[in-house]
Amino acid sequence: MIMNTARKKLLKARTNLLLEQPFFGSLCLRMEPKEDRHCATAWTDGRTLGYNPAYVAGLRDEQVQGLMAHTVMHPACQHHTRRNGRSHDLWNMACDHAINWILLDAGIQLPPKYLDAPAFHGLSADEIYAELHSHKAEEDRPFLSDGEGESDGEVEWDGLEGKAGDGEDLGEGSESGAGESDGDGSMEEGMEGDDTEESGNDQSGDPGGSGEVRDGERELEGGASDESGTDESWELALAQAAQTAREIGDLPGNLARLVDDVLNPKLDWQELLSRYICDRARDDYSWTPPNKRFLYLDVILPSLSHQKLPEVVLVFDTSGSVTEPEMNQFAAEVSGILESFDTNIHVVYCDAQVTGSDFFGRVDLPLNLAPEGGGGTDYRPAFQWVEQEGIDPVCLVYLTDLECIRYPENEPEYPVLWAQIGQGGKVPPFGDIIDII
Repeated sequence: MIMNTARKKLLKARTNLLLEQPFFGSLCLRMEPKEDRHCATAWTDGRTLGYNPAYVAGLRDEQVQGLMAHTVMHPACQHHTRRNGRSHDLWNMACDHAINWILLDAGIQLPPKYLDAPAFHGLSADEIYAELHSHKAEEDRPFLSDGEGESDGEVEWDGLEGKAGDGEDLGEGSESGAGESDGDGSMEEGMEGDDTEESGNDQSGDPGGSGEVRDGERELEGGASDESGTDESWELALAQAAQTAREIGDLPGNLARLVDDVLNPKLDWQELLSRYICDRARDDYSWTPPNKRFLYLDVILPSLSHQKLPEVVLVFDTSGSVTEPEMNQFAAEVSGILESFDTNIHVVYCDAQVTGSDFFGRVDLPLNLAPEGGGGTDYRPAFQWVEQEGIDPVCLVYLTDLECIRYPENEPEYPVLWAQIGQGGKVPPFGDIIDII
């Protein structure tokens, strides 16, 4: 009886969402409901909507809609692809904080004990996770176990006040594995979620009490696993749902911003710079020492000793638009490149002309940059300097505000990355651009 009641409630909730909240309703159609008495509340891995029938049967209809909207927002925001080995419970809490306030703002009623801290409004799940992890490390709160996927629900810290769905403090979150909700979502005896071992899943536990997210596994043609960190089918579904909601005038501003952040992520410039450099590194093999894996076969092969990066040229725009803190920050990134790769780096200071240059290797760490300049801006002298010095760099990175129109007539043969400071500037005729935030 309970099982039939729960499934009917889910189907009714999905229909009501399609009529009342088409953005969430259309996304819910992508998940296949599946009864799972081992879970405490509900879960998704991007394909399945697992639910505990006793828990769902104890919720009001509006709360079942909230449960479905909350759960479907996890894969819509790529939460099922981005945990990357981080704590399951802490990641779920961070993801809940990232989406719950937006769901509430859209008029969605969530199940009891949901997590919502105003201090986290507008932050990404990754930023919230870092904050939660920092609090856990500093205060050693016992709200997480040793990684087995269970939580005792203690999530109250100084400065993170918030209210749960039934008016309880943030620290009164639901217990993972208990399978209970407060009042409307109560379960009958014998229907509680079983423990992790019995369920056979090492990802289990819903510290937010509104539906957990588990790691999804995406497959490419031929059975190969997609490790890109993006589920493109959900990305497309999110874009289509947002477009439909916009056409009927039913996409709240906060939700629209969240969709834009998911579809057009703004990566940290240090990460982008690191990727750009790393992609151009090449593995260096050496005969000394030989590869030990093949010695027992009397086969001598070279071993991978380290990653080697050909020379890099970094140009600093010293026309006055780049501030000293930004210069120091970039110098720290230069040090990071030298620490990660066995390479040499040419640093060029240029405004309307080359005003100086430095040459650094690992032995020069930590770096001490001494930029000179303060005049106008001209990009041509830096590229001319590279040619005159006879350097064939693996890439050239130019730190500038792009407020200049004087570029070389011909595109250089080596890759160029423009590290842009500020929101102005003009699009260069060649090279890639990253915004320094």
